[in-house]
Amino acid sequence: MRTHSRKVWPLFLLDAVLAAVALFVLHGVAAGVLTLVVFLAVIATAIYALAGEKVNDGAVGIGGGTSF
Repeated sequence: MRTHSRKVWPLFLLDAVLAAVALFVLHGVAAGVLTLVVFLAVIATAIYALAGEKVNDGAVGIGGGTSF
């Protein structure tokens, strides 16, 4: 079960819109800089979405159900 009820889809949508701007509108160094910023923003959004979650929320390890 999720311990926190966060709506993070608007943040991911914002990341996707900024990525589209970087890929299709901008050119050169500005596109590269914005692409790097979007990459870091996606990582930060994912960390924010998972912050505070329990580590073992029904997930199994790399060995499947046999791992401890």
